[in-house]
This record gives sequence, C-alpha cells and structure tokens, in this order.
Amino acid sequence: MKMNLSKKKLSLWSSIGLIVVIMTYCLMVYFDEHPNTDNAYVQANTINIATQVTGPVASIYVKDHQVVQKGQLLFTIDSQPFQIAVNKAAAAIAVEQAALVLAEQNAKRILHLVGIGQESKAAGDQAQSQLDSAKAELAAREAQLAQAKLDLEHTYVTTPSAGVVTQFLLRPGSNVVASTTLFMIVEQNNFWVDANFKETQIARIKTGQPVKIILDMFPKHVFHGVVDAVSSASGSVFSLLPPENASGNWVKVTQRFPVKVLIQNPDPNYPLRAGATATITIDTTKLVA
Repeated sequence: MKMNLSKKKLSLWSSIGLIVVIMTYCLMVYFDEHPNTDNAYVQANTINIATQVTGPVASIYVKDHQVVQKGQLLFTIDSQPFQIAVNKAAAAIAVEQAALVLAEQNAKRILHLVGIGQESKAAGDQAQSQLDSAKAELAAREAQLAQAKLDLEHTYVTTPSAGVVTQFLLRPGSNVVASTTLFMIVEQNNFWVDANFKETQIARIKTGQPVKIILDMFPKHVFHGVVDAVSSASGSVFSLLPPENASGNWVKVTQRFPVKVLIQNPDPNYPLRAGATATITIDTTKLVA
C-alpha cells in the first residue's frame, strides 16, 4: 500500500516536472518569436519655424500648443522698413528706365552717324557700351525690386504644414533674426515608434511584421503597427564619442539597434504625443498583408 502511494507521488511529481519543462520551453519559444522592449518612444515629424527676414514682431495670431492648419498665419513682422525698400527700388527702376531710353536714343544716333562716316567707330563702340551698361543697371534694379517684394512677403509668417505649435514664446515687439529657429510645429498625421532592441533580439525582426504597441500614458489601449525599418547600425555608432574598443581595457556591452515601427490605428480618443514612452512586442511569425 505504501509502495503504491510512493509510486503515485513520484508519478505526480514527474508529471508536474514535465509540465514545468514543457511550459518553460513554450515560453522560451514564445519570447524568442515575440521580442519586446520598453526602450521605445513615440516620434513625429517636427518643423522648425524661422523667419527669412530680420525685424520686430508686429502681431501674433497663435499661442503655444494651438492646433494650426497648413498656410495659417502665425505672426507678422513690422513691414514698414520693407515697404520703404520696395518703394525705393521701384523709384530706382523708374530712373534707370529713363536712363535706358536716353542711352538707346544716343546709341541709335551715334551708330547712324558712324554708318554715314560722320563719327568714328570708337564713338559707336562707346555708345553701345553705354547702352549695355544701362540695360545691366536696369536688370540689377529689377532684381533688387523683386528681392524687396519677396522680403515684404516674408514679413507674413505662415505654417508650412498642419500640426501643433510647440515652444512658442514670441511676443509683440520681440526682435527676430533671419534663419534663427523660433519655435516648432509638431505634425499630427504621421506618428511612429523608435524601439531600441538588444542585438540578441533582432535576428528574427524583419520589415512588415505586425507589432503590438502599449503607451505608458494609455496602458489599457492597444495600438497596432508594422515594422518599417531596422537600423543597419547600433545607436552607439552615432554618439558624440563612439566607443573605441581597439584600445584600453575592453568591456563587452550588449548593443541596441533602433527599429522603426509605424502606428497604423491612431485613435483621436487616445491622442499621440511625441516623446511618449511605449512597450512594443513584435510577432516575428507573421507579415502584414
């Protein structure tokens, strides 16, 4: 009786051990086929807004964190100096046009006299040179007017794309310098996740595989995505001071490789924000159709 009981216990523990081994193996296979990481961050296209002319801000039409549409007016720069430049350039053109008319008349007269032998060829060449100079001067003035008009247009700063205004600190009277970044527009129509996988995880990761994405800000909502690209270099390669493993004492460190994941089902009820942390799991057994 005791012998039978001992055999039953041994059989039970053997069965439990076998189940544990099988479950452990299944889990190992699952995690091998479904690599995941929480070293992942939401990204979006950002546009640096800068002016093409220098001057004081005249009026402001947006505020920080405001949603704007493509072509919407953001702010204006005092246009008076640029309007004056346009007027001066236009006046200069009028003067050069008058000078050109005189140069044409003089050249026509001199060349006629040269043709009938009453003026030397040198006089004709000089008249032609004066005419060419007047034409060149007029072209230069016209170019100045075109630039002045363009500068005047640039006093009206509009957004090149729809998005959300970020880091907007301008105030009326603030002096802005051309080509200096003032604030940014974060686009809202294209989000992705940059996930940094250990080099021991990327062997199975391929473009087109489905991805489950969970953001820390929305832990109960699942976003779905697809692997768009796998980096050909680790993040440390692009660091300011890349490691020099060929010199000094060397310590092996597991590298991480960025994987770009496109988000396929954005939901306005769960607005995405650039820089948000995420946890992603890739199903390496499938490909998105």
